[in-house]
Amino acid sequence: MKKIIVISLLSFYSFVAFAQSADSNPELNLANKLIGSPDKLTIGGYGEVHFNQAMDAAVVKNGTLDVHRMVLLVGYNFNTKVQFVSELEFEHVSEVLVEQAFMQYKLNSWISLRGGLLLIPMGIINEFHEPTTFNGVERPLIDN
Repeated sequence: MKKIIVISLLSFYSFVAFAQSADSNPELNLANKLIGSPDKLTIGGYGEVHFNQAMDAAVVKNGTLDVHRMVLLVGYNFNTKVQFVSELEFEHVSEVLVEQAFMQYKLNSWISLRGGLLLIPMGIINEFHEPTTFNGVERPLIDN
C-alpha cells in the first residue's frame, strides 16, 4: 500500500513539475522592441486618454476628460552594434518631456553598454509603463 501511495505522489509531482512550460516569448519593453527591430528606422507611438466620472447614488456629476499623454517613439539602428532610442511624451496637452533617449553599443550577444537618459528598471510600472500594464484608468498611486 505504501508503494502505491509513494508512486502515486511521485507521478503526481512529476506532472505538476511539467504543467507550465518555460516562457519562450518574454515580454519586452518598448525600447527593447525598437532595438530588436530589423529595420533601420522605426517610428511608433501610443496615446492615453482618461475619462473619470464620480458617481453617487442620487447625484450624477460631470466627468473630466484628460489627454493624459501621447508618446512618439523613434528608434534607429546605425549598424548591428550601435542603436539609438528616444521616447518623447506630450502630457496633458501642455508639457513635452523626453522620457528616455539613449545610445546602445553591443559588445557581444549578452552584454551591451547604454548611455543617455534611461528608465530605471524599478518595479513593473516604471519599465513597462504602457497603459496595458496596470488595471484601471490611472496608474497605481505607489508608481506615480
